[in-house]
Amino acid sequence: MSKKARKNALVLSGGGGRGAYHVGVLKFLEEHEWYPHIVAGTSIGAVNGAAIASGHNANSLWALWRRLQTDDVQKAGLGALTGNYLLDTAPLRKTLQEKGWVNFERLNSDEAAVHLRVTATEIGSGQLHIFGNSADVYPSKMQQEPIGLDHIIASCSIPIVYPATQLNDNLYWDGATVANTPLGPAIDAGAEEIVVVMMTPWETAEERKLEKPSNILQAASTMLEWALLASFQSDLKMFHRINELVRLQVENGRLRAQNALLLSQIRGEELDLKDEDGNGIPDIFENKFHELPDPIIVAPKEAIPVERILRYTQEGHETLYRMGYEDAKRAWRAAGKEVEGEGNP
Repeated sequence: MSKKARKNALVLSGGGGRGAYHVGVLKFLEEHEWYPHIVAGTSIGAVNGAAIASGHNANSLWALWRRLQTDDVQKAGLGALTGNYLLDTAPLRKTLQEKGWVNFERLNSDEAAVHLRVTATEIGSGQLHIFGNSADVYPSKMQQEPIGLDHIIASCSIPIVYPATQLNDNLYWDGATVANTPLGPAIDAGAEEIVVVMMTPWETAEERKLEKPSNILQAASTMLEWALLASFQSDLKMFHRINELVRLQVENGRLRAQNALLLSQIRGEELDLKDEDGNGIPDIFENKFHELPDPIIVAPKEAIPVERILRYTQEGHETLYRMGYEDAKRAWRAAGKEVEGEGNP
């Protein structure tokens, strides 16, 4: 893992059995020579992120997803009798350990393929905790520590559906309970160009309509779905506000430079106004303000059935993989980038 390579960040949302959608997006990005240096993931995004950090690419990760069945992820749990949870994630633990998904030794070494960030929600405080395998570029509350199986399972522990996970003397639920698309952690890690992958339509209310839940599992899934969307909308609003503040600071720097130039001319002085980075602000007045381009947001045009969150089938994976690929193509084109085989947009 290069300490300098921090440009591209891939933000992977939660969504359970819909995680094959991520892989379709990754396949499109790789075909267009866009490779992540940072991966920030929540829930199934943490699983896929850990796999990428272990060295998997779109092809090898897709090979794993094609074989993944519901029984590899969950089973009926005793929690349904005690009222704590409905399904047990013991099969997911076994799958990640024994079927080649994650190499924790590599993930936590200098050989890690990406800077990884995973999120989980501490039950006692409701605070979102961010765990990473490398230091952040900017000051943050990220906890740098060796990422283990419990970190990934904690990020996947959907309330009501799955049991909470013990980690560092605390109990944790799914990171999506508070923040489904960890945009902030990607920025703190040093991202400059960000691709966000969601599995919920987010642009208009008409696109987001879901069917009325008919059982408790669908009700829990629908609740999670709206939590996922709300957290991302909040993160995106904050992103735009910070960029606006940066723009104001940049303009302030330019005005200061102009005033200094006028004063120097009045006094007959020479002023060093070198602008080595070419951003219009002389270096002596610059505090290295950095405005980020808007993230490229990949999301489905129509709502994916919520039952896909808890169902893992080959047919479903193939549908979602193709959907992710096509939605990535659409988002790439909308961002003004060239799609291979189509010429200039």
